[in-house]
Amino acid sequence: MNFALFLLLNAILLIRPEELLPDLAGLRLYFIVIGLCLLTTGAGVFRQLTADSLIRNPITACVLGFLVALGLSVAFRGMMDRVVELGSEFAKVVLYYLLLVAVIDSPRRFRAFLGAIVGFVLVLTALGLFQYHEYIDVEALRPLERSEVDPVTGELITFPQLRASGIYNDPNDLCLIVTTGTLCCLARSATAAGLAGRVAWLLPVGLFGYAIVLTKSRGGLLGLLAALFVLFCLKLGARRGVLLGVICLPVLLLAAGGRQANFGGGDDEGNTAQQRLRLWADGLNAFWRNPLTGIGADEFAGEFGLVAHNSFVQAYVETGLLGGTLFLSAFLFAAVGVVRLSRRPEFANRPPAFQALRPFVAAIVVGYAAGMYSVSRNYVVPTYMVLGLAAAYLRLSLPTTPVAYRLTSARVGQMALVGTGGLVFLKLFAQSLVRYGS
Repeated sequence: MNFALFLLLNAILLIRPEELLPDLAGLRLYFIVIGLCLLTTGAGVFRQLTADSLIRNPITACVLGFLVALGLSVAFRGMMDRVVELGSEFAKVVLYYLLLVAVIDSPRRFRAFLGAIVGFVLVLTALGLFQYHEYIDVEALRPLERSEVDPVTGELITFPQLRASGIYNDPNDLCLIVTTGTLCCLARSATAAGLAGRVAWLLPVGLFGYAIVLTKSRGGLLGLLAALFVLFCLKLGARRGVLLGVICLPVLLLAAGGRQANFGGGDDEGNTAQQRLRLWADGLNAFWRNPLTGIGADEFAGEFGLVAHNSFVQAYVETGLLGGTLFLSAFLFAAVGVVRLSRRPEFANRPPAFQALRPFVAAIVVGYAAGMYSVSRNYVVPTYMVLGLAAAYLRLSLPTTPVAYRLTSARVGQMALVGTGGLVFLKLFAQSLVRYGS
């Protein structure tokens, strides 16, 4: 029952029926269903909040810590009304994460959830494509018309970008979830029984690839490239993975072409890469006003006119070294923890089909994190869906958490070093590439 309700919750989250069907508007389906999920899974959610559980699940500890950091970031600026407003909104996102980890409690459910993601993303993508090619006319699905200066001719050009409804009304968000759906297809195909099953799970990949190209999202393409690189290395070994990555990279960039494959910089005002670098650099300069707790959650856009277009920069600037460290550490715990599972003797006792999912789960985490390097998605559900997938996979892989995976005092010290190093890297990266043109 709780698994079926959780799948329904994700269907509502991804497909957004209230935006597509005006007659359903105002029903607040998401809140109704998440309430039912909590009623049926409440014990599993609250068990994750004990001290012992947090020690055994560092990703969960980081997610809850980031919620605290968010509150502190505005409390230290004296905006107590914002503490309640922002805290309650982000608490709903954290609740989704806790539900995911609680509900996905078996290898069978984990594989089923990956399959459900494929189905939901397929519907989401198909609706967006129908609108893009004008087979339907739904306002919430209409493509984004973007204008940029052509770096060669200097002319202003306008082009459409594929998008969907709700959270995915931004082409970057759509590209990230379609990349996740693509990796879920590959995961289910690799672990399917029989040739027919393997081929069937690969069928949506072509449609997803076409959609990724139509989003024209640089961040999404970056995430896909990073995900495939990790997947190649884990499936084939580092040497062959790097070689295949070097071969495939130019092919994918050529297939994307145009704006999406142009990661270069310039001084012209139409160059979004340089505009984003300036936002990163300016934001990291503002970080020093309050290094520990930041300028305040959700304050970057008010300060600079736009969000940071980099989730890690946004985390450091808005929630300080405390929040930035926790946000970065959550993804490091997820990626590194999943990659290193092959070294654990306990993992070898898991079902072979479940073990085979490891490279794909790692690729999902790394791909999403790489995609977030050019979009700000610190407080939205899809980010914590990815972290929840990794946390659930680790919990199922290691029923008795070894010391190497626990949140010990030594690990906290490592987090502090990593958090500081991440800040230094972002600062040097932004300052070395940004150019302030006339």
